[in-house]
Amino acid sequence: MNEDLLAESGPGSNQLALPYRGIKNALFQYLDTLEKSNRFESIMLYSNDVATLFDDLKSLLNWVPAAGGVIENNNGQILLIHRRGFWDLPKGKLDAQETSKGAALRECSEETGLNNLLLGKKIYESYHLYRENNGQRALKKTKWFSMQYTGDKIPEPQLEEDITDVMWMAPEQALLKEPMFQNVRSVIESFMRYKQDKEGFRL
Repeated sequence: MNEDLLAESGPGSNQLALPYRGIKNALFQYLDTLEKSNRFESIMLYSNDVATLFDDLKSLLNWVPAAGGVIENNNGQILLIHRRGFWDLPKGKLDAQETSKGAALRECSEETGLNNLLLGKKIYESYHLYRENNGQRALKKTKWFSMQYTGDKIPEPQLEEDITDVMWMAPEQALLKEPMFQNVRSVIESFMRYKQDKEGFRL
């Protein structure tokens, strides 16, 4: 590992914070550090020009826009899916010329088998770094929407997308499911805050 990285971290720290000096290729080093080493849990880059930093990062990665939803039924439960060993929420990539709202409705319907979903407000945006099947790194930005389902159809997992189970549960219980990625928990927490604000406004 580059000694400059170690020099920027505090003794015994598992987090790294350092300035971004505008060298795009150096970003690969930080990505490699997070991917190949357990030395740091996170690396934070700071800059007076965050927009340029973000654009530099995007230029090195495949940009993948996506959308998904938190589907709520009449009992106040939300729908979780189980995909590739993790509890998740329905989501997917945008098709060509597709809007985020259209993609969110389509993906949620395809992955759960539920039709006539009512689209609500956007409640969260998440970013996810991963490697595609060809080995290239990608950055996925997912816009998350609240949705309502008022029907009585039993949801069905989309097996061809490696979804093996679907389950209605209270949001508080959903947060306790394991294993689950932290960004999915953040979406559920954002949905719960949205509901609280909405209900408080009605009062």
